[in-house]
Amino acid sequence: MEPKDGQRLNRFLSQAAGVSRRTADGMIRMGRVTLGGSRVNEPGTLFDPDRGEVRLDGNLLALIPEEPLYLMAYKPDKVVTTMKDKEGRKTAASLVGSLSSRVFPVGRLDFHTTGLLLFTNDGDLSYRLTHPKFGVDKTYVAKVKGTPSQGKLGVLRRGLPIDGVMTNPAGVNLLEAREGKAWVSIRIAEGRYQQVRKMFDAIGHRVMKLRRVAVGPIELSNLEPGGWRYLTGKEVRELFAYLEKKEREPERSGPRPVSAVPRGEKKGPRQPKPEWKRQPKDSGERGPKGEDRTTPRPGPSRKKSSSGDSRFPRFKT
Repeated sequence: MEPKDGQRLNRFLSQAAGVSRRTADGMIRMGRVTLGGSRVNEPGTLFDPDRGEVRLDGNLLALIPEEPLYLMAYKPDKVVTTMKDKEGRKTAASLVGSLSSRVFPVGRLDFHTTGLLLFTNDGDLSYRLTHPKFGVDKTYVAKVKGTPSQGKLGVLRRGLPIDGVMTNPAGVNLLEAREGKAWVSIRIAEGRYQQVRKMFDAIGHRVMKLRRVAVGPIELSNLEPGGWRYLTGKEVRELFAYLEKKEREPERSGPRPVSAVPRGEKKGPRQPKPEWKRQPKDSGERGPKGEDRTTPRPGPSRKKSSSGDSRFPRFKT
């Protein structure tokens, strides 16, 4: 029987094994974790750390308190956002080197995407920054081929179908345009694979370079490509305050399937025609005293004025 009060198994595993909360969830669901000798498959299982023995792949785990670390790195091009790579490519681990405590990257950046990459040993923080339900904003600057029109940028702002699923509304601003290229700032709260590149491809402007410049309130600053630094105390406080605000917001419904978006959603339900519109057209027949047998169609009375009606501009004859 689970205790009413205790610690969540995925949180404990994240801290004890030094992995992100999402990785811990996967380990538990794959059956690699036992609690008191019994295999557990539910990440949110509550238990008492002082009484329950937790093992990962048969190895006993113990929670050793450690100082939380929060840092940022400037990821250069051609770096994979993993701690190890079978193909021998440069990894995110090489950006931060050896620290007093093992840290891991928060989320991922594509192989050719540069910019801000956060690192921490706080699995709970990593979970809150990367899980879609929190809707953490991520801001990029894209160098694209050609100059997108305001109409096309409006498509990005409203959302468009990518891989059969509608994107959520984005914050988009044209920063500069010259010599057949443009620099566009785009802020999204999603993290689908190569989403920003696919969004610009969809409006006909290929991304030439892409750099992430902010995650929530944390902006890339005081770094050269390949460098890293610890977050300041002020930045850490702002980050946690931002996440607390996000948690109080209503949970996002997530991406919308294209088929679920009705056409003409701005239009209301179809209304029956007014009775005067259902009257038969004038056939030209006249009554005994010359009056029309049909009811004349009513219309708004237009009051003439000496200056004319601005709704109906005058045309030269």
